[in-house]
Amino acid sequence: MTSNPWRTAISKVVPNRVYIRGYDVTELAGNVSFGDVVYLLWTGELPQGNEGKILEDMFVIAADFSLNAPSTGAVRFVASCGVPVQAAVAAGVIAIGDLHGGAIEGCAKMLKEGVERAKKEGKSLDEMAEIIIKEHKEAGKRILGFGHPIHNNDSRRFRLFELAKEYGVAGDHIALAEAIEAKTEELIGRKLIINVDGAMAAVLADIGIDPMFGKAAFFVPRAAGLTAHAIEEMTRERPWRHVTLDECTYDGPDVRPLPERFKKKKE
Repeated sequence: MTSNPWRTAISKVVPNRVYIRGYDVTELAGNVSFGDVVYLLWTGELPQGNEGKILEDMFVIAADFSLNAPSTGAVRFVASCGVPVQAAVAAGVIAIGDLHGGAIEGCAKMLKEGVERAKKEGKSLDEMAEIIIKEHKEAGKRILGFGHPIHNNDSRRFRLFELAKEYGVAGDHIALAEAIEAKTEELIGRKLIINVDGAMAAVLADIGIDPMFGKAAFFVPRAAGLTAHAIEEMTRERPWRHVTLDECTYDGPDVRPLPERFKKKKE
């Protein structure tokens, strides 16, 4: 057992060589895709099938969401201040949270636990979908990965599921997500569509990636889009982007004098 304070099972560097999970990167290059390497990094092994391909398609779908995403706004504000590009992109990445790009992790965990519970309790995925919806409804909790403020029939979800099925990597987690969607109208009173976060969560769970990588599955590809926004802001827009005075509404107290007790007495 090594006594070194730092240890990793991910990669190794020796003079003139770099290894990822035991594979020489010069051998990986030209033979495997970026999606395959991400799968290797996140799971410890190279894909057995088309897991790397679906990861790459997921990255394409998640690469950007124009100015509508909060993270894009964060990037553009910071990029306009004269900072290095990586600082602007970092501002966008740290804007990714439970309400923006972060539903993937929670949804993947819910689907994973749902599939495991269905097998353990001998229930069908349709039955488990009903249980999940009712439990969320009773607890007053939102079902992560379902519903969207702009899209009511998200084409990104359909394409991702279509490709997963075409590649032979679709499994019980996608099936459970589809079962939940099908029962929402009956049990909640309105149909909640699977959004892109929910679709990504289901695919990640089906290809065996731990839910903890959910946010990473969003910000790894989105970083490419955020970089483009940072550079565009720096090269095409005026510096110091800000909220103008006429765009601000102040709803605090009216202008008022400082109480006498706080005023310093003149010598």
